[in-house]
Amino acid sequence: MQEIINQIGKDEIRFINFQFTTIDGTIRQLINPARGLEGLLSDGLGFDGSSCKYVPVNQSDLTLKPDLSTYQVLPWGDAENRTARFICDVFSGDGAEPFTADPRCLLKKMIADMKAEFGQGWDFMLAPEIEFFLLEKDENGNYIPNDRASYFDIPPYDKGCEFRKDISRALDSVGLVTEKNHHEVPNGKHEITFAYGEALSVADQTVTFRQVVKYMAAQRGLIATFMPKPFVWTYGCGMHVHLNLKDSEAKCNLFYDEADAHNLSQTARHFIAGLLAHARGLTGITNPSVNSYKRLVPGWEAPVYVSWGFGNRSSLLRIPKGNPKAMRVETRNPDSSCNPYLAYAALLAAGLDGVRNQMTPPDYINDNIYALTPEEKSARGIGDLPSDLKEALDAFEADTTLNGAFGKSFTEKFLALKRREVTEFSTTIHPWELETYVNV
Repeated sequence: MQEIINQIGKDEIRFINFQFTTIDGTIRQLINPARGLEGLLSDGLGFDGSSCKYVPVNQSDLTLKPDLSTYQVLPWGDAENRTARFICDVFSGDGAEPFTADPRCLLKKMIADMKAEFGQGWDFMLAPEIEFFLLEKDENGNYIPNDRASYFDIPPYDKGCEFRKDISRALDSVGLVTEKNHHEVPNGKHEITFAYGEALSVADQTVTFRQVVKYMAAQRGLIATFMPKPFVWTYGCGMHVHLNLKDSEAKCNLFYDEADAHNLSQTARHFIAGLLAHARGLTGITNPSVNSYKRLVPGWEAPVYVSWGFGNRSSLLRIPKGNPKAMRVETRNPDSSCNPYLAYAALLAAGLDGVRNQMTPPDYINDNIYALTPEEKSARGIGDLPSDLKEALDAFEADTTLNGAFGKSFTEKFLALKRREVTEFSTTIHPWELETYVNV
């Protein structure tokens, strides 16, 4: 701890942001002057959990405990208010136990349980492809893309090129190693990828990524949105997750098998089978907004059907081509309305259930599934993902293996929160309804 306190002084930090995420993935923070930190760093900070929809008002005391390994100087602000941040775990009011519905603690627990069951060398590795739109408002106050560029366009058509470079530098400065960036197919849509890493670290990086992109867009008078489907006329925003298991002790990729015709190990096949078996329940966690299901429709390269294939972008799970020793699975349904701690935990729980029970995946599909008839899909055992959030939440509730991995406390809180959203949406009168039915 003293090393961190010394570093805070060396960095001339004036304020510390103690950050955490709520169940719905929103970043919250408490700001404290960078003095007298010993007690805060060891014992944590108390806060009102009822205001974050964690607990009822009569049981509202919770504690934030900073993870000292997440210390980073934020890449904005002047020297007078120089600020750093810690990402925190949420504990009980007395600080004795991890809070049972804290997303970060849940992911940490599932990783620890994996290591205890399968081996301390096992690591859950992943990298998300995070897409976002840059928007502005027109003279009527409508949200519109900030450019007319398309896939891999260059300036001056791509108005976000320099912004993405600034974002990449800012992310590098907070320890997030970026890789490629480019303009996406729709007007105003962008993608920045970052390096493969261990699940907890990548979850921290995912929430940091969102914060940095939104903050720096606002500085330029733009709105950055990770909304799954902001416009009906074009592609939405996904958060494809590339994943595999690594044995750090044996120094090997557990998804790779040199002797297999596709270089895909039995462990990988079991993991794939688990993801497919729990796919419908998974969507309640990985696609947890009513807007998510406007993206998961045929025709826009978003998955709709429960299947897997090699290089097949119409499948839910895709095995990318490339270096076989880097064998991985791409899950194509997640979007950025999810809480990344929960999404990565759910993917791990589902996949490990397949490994634990040595599940066998169905035959892979390399056809364009969108072009298959219902009869052809039925004959090949290709099921559907949920078509709306209500259906996805019902599937998550019915999947006792998946929700059991999260525990009763979290499951009840999550379902109550998300079902309120379903009710609010279903009882709201939308402009389309007025346009369609006003003359009835």
